[in-house]
Amino acid sequence: MTRKQVRAVAPWAGLFVLWAVTGLVVGALGFANDSERVTIGAHAATVSPTFDGHATLDLGAVLPRLRIATDTPGGVGVNVDVQETDADNLTELMTRDALIASQPDGEIARIQQVIQEMALDNAVAGAGSGLLVVVVVTTLWTSLGRRRRRELWDLVHRHERRLEHRAVVVLVAMLITIASIFGPGQIRTAEVAPTEWRPLTELLPTLSLDPRLKRVEVASGFSTTGGVGVIKTAVETYERSTRFYGRLREQVQRVGGRIHQASEGETVALLVSDRHDNIGMDPVAAKVAEVAGAKLLIDAGDDSSSGQSWEVFSINSLRQHFKDLKVVAVAGNHDAGGHIEESMRKNGFTVLDSKPVEVEGIRFLGDSDPTKTGLGSADSPGAETIADQSKRLADIACEQPDDKRISTMVVHDPSSFAETATRGCATLLLSGHLHRQVGPETKVVDERPVTTYTNGTTGGAAYAFALGYTLRRPGEMTLVTYTDGKPIGLQTVTAELTGDITVGPYTPLPS
Repeated sequence: MTRKQVRAVAPWAGLFVLWAVTGLVVGALGFANDSERVTIGAHAATVSPTFDGHATLDLGAVLPRLRIATDTPGGVGVNVDVQETDADNLTELMTRDALIASQPDGEIARIQQVIQEMALDNAVAGAGSGLLVVVVVTTLWTSLGRRRRRELWDLVHRHERRLEHRAVVVLVAMLITIASIFGPGQIRTAEVAPTEWRPLTELLPTLSLDPRLKRVEVASGFSTTGGVGVIKTAVETYERSTRFYGRLREQVQRVGGRIHQASEGETVALLVSDRHDNIGMDPVAAKVAEVAGAKLLIDAGDDSSSGQSWEVFSINSLRQHFKDLKVVAVAGNHDAGGHIEESMRKNGFTVLDSKPVEVEGIRFLGDSDPTKTGLGSADSPGAETIADQSKRLADIACEQPDDKRISTMVVHDPSSFAETATRGCATLLLSGHLHRQVGPETKVVDERPVTTYTNGTTGGAAYAFALGYTLRRPGEMTLVTYTDGKPIGLQTVTAELTGDITVGPYTPLPS
């Protein structure tokens, strides 16, 4: 490269360096001081990045801080300042947290997503700031002109010696100022000693902890009898939950030979419903889907117990355990309020909303439940009644041409597909809500078979509550097999209260 070419490239290289340095500094400082208020588990929480290589949970003044190594590049960690919750008492809160912690993948993924979003936002802000600085510098450089820049250069050069002396004076002054600010703090004895961390195994030496808990550390100084008792109860709940659902998952592998396997040309979907926050069943259901070779998850609603914002952990868990599958979903009457449906959409679910849609070659129609029901509260009407929804969906289904016939209708309450079933405008109609299996029942309408089927509660829920270290009733899920987008068979897989897995017979559907 000639000297002339170097002179032509140098300004652009300088501007690029200026942009990169400014963007890096602004982005790094912004990221280091950023925070976001989100819902984690059963709590509102403030999440902020750190560089200590740990994920730290600050549980407030009563309970200890906990941390676990993140093993991330650059020592990036996170601090989770756990705040308010709707739990009525400390015991209920710790039990709930322990059960969520027994299947933490969904919440871990959510925290990682928040940190990644912070990093991206601050990177964009840094790049924008760098660009602004480059524009300002370029504008000033151009506005001054070559002659004025030369005059300024000569002026600086003539006073170079004086400037050097002044620079030394300024540097010394800066050093004195820094020393005056930070020096005394280093000389004085700290009133409170730095936090020391002890392994959880030292706090609870009588318990045999699993490998994940063995990595947890507790802030030192937390040794009150009542406090240790609360932590011990939470750890015991966590361990009972992981053992029970872990055993169920192992059982799925053992009975895998009885599960209908997808053959060439077939597509298998797994139907779940009425999980009611019981994320313990998610890895069990995911194992069933894996063994069957499923490509699709159908969620018939009631993933939560009351539709509260803190219950989105249930959807986060579902997305994480079925991250390789497409998800078609509706919300149930206990999901009302908008938080659950919003979380479904954020997690990439196809939420049915009365419009026919094709997923994995299967033509779906459905809608979320219009009724609103809280935990232990009576139903309250929504925008329409179940009967109105049933008629409206039937009208939509019956308007479809023969080559666009609805293969599968998904609703939460079976009453919502009653009119469509009577008029014979869909091949397979699926629901949940009843917490017990009904069907499959097939009838012929206008020489076409129409099958209705209601799945039991996947979460093993009694009433609207299922979060726990064991099942309250058998947890049911159903495999639906399709060929060319048409349903050809059903098979139930049930998690029993004993910890066993029962595989029902494969039931072919008439074509």
